Amino acid sequence: MKCAISVSGGLGEMIMLLPIFQKFTGKLVLSSHYIELFTLYDFDIIWWNEKESNTKNIIRITKELWKINPEIVYGTYPNGRRINMLLTLSPGKKIFCDDGNYNLKRFISILKLTPKSLPIKIPFHEKKSYIERNSQILGINPDIPFDFREKEEFREESERFSEKGPFAVIHPTSKYKIKRWDIQKFASVSKKILKEGIRVVFVLGKEDKQEFEYLKSDFSKDIESEKVKIIFGSDINKIISFTKRCFFFLGNDSAVAHIAGISGRKTFVIYGFTRHYHTAPPNSEVISLFLPCSPCYNFAKGEIAVARECKVGIACLKNITEEMVWSRVKSFISGENQRP
Repeated sequence: MKCAISVSGGLGEMIMLLPIFQKFTGKLVLSSHYIELFTLYDFDIIWWNEKESNTKNIIRITKELWKINPEIVYGTYPNGRRINMLLTLSPGKKIFCDDGNYNLKRFISILKLTPKSLPIKIPFHEKKSYIERNSQILGINPDIPFDFREKEEFREESERFSEKGPFAVIHPTSKYKIKRWDIQKFASVSKKILKEGIRVVFVLGKEDKQEFEYLKSDFSKDIESEKVKIIFGSDINKIISFTKRCFFFLGNDSAVAHIAGISGRKTFVIYGFTRHYHTAPPNSEVISLFLPCSPCYNFAKGEIAVARECKVGIACLKNITEEMVWSRVKSFISGENQRP
């Protein structure tokens, strides 16, 4: 029996792991944050209940792991604190990817106190993507494009919409505001896309109320004529159904970008200071200034730290022009690529 522990990382990381988990035979430990997505698949899951305290989760899941008694336990995310704790307490041979982080070194020191559990340390390859790293370590070649499973209601809704002609999915936000390209620039590029006869579907999270009101006002006539649709704060599975049928995707470094790339859609992702070589989805074009100081890791310390410590005012993202983005999209629309 193998067990993969994946209770650290964001939705984007979980999306990238789906094609790998589809071929994984064993137990998964997953966060209940992603229950809407993962329950559509036939996975054998132990849920980390986000409504419980960390202590309760660790005690409960550790007991279950000892009952299962897996031969191999693998942590999917470098230096995930929850993952490290469960790896430490679980039975079986431990496998993890070493990113050189101080906390991970402490974790290894603890495990060395129990010689029978001495972990297998996989070197961290700086330029390997998250999906490449996990697929290599687990020995799984994922199927990409990946055929996401769908809820019937969302499949039918997105199919009816796609019958009216090609559309682009635009994701002008992200979980972290500091990673967002200017929404006014997104709106301007979107209007140019509409002029090419391609409809637009904006995807917004439930926290993006201000952006929702802005787009609803700016595109009111297009919304009435059904040239523009706004998906606001919806089930992730609705976003999947629309994204997997789009002509192309344009947006920030986010989970929606990964859905598009893994679905096989043409994907344009705007990158500032985040590490595109770790997180860029398959089938994607990275739009970045590639400044000498980027990518940096200041964003890991929080948005305030980025604004305080960045000496160029996050120019890596803010100085990406509308023309830079539109020229890439325009080339795809008018090039050799045929519309669906």
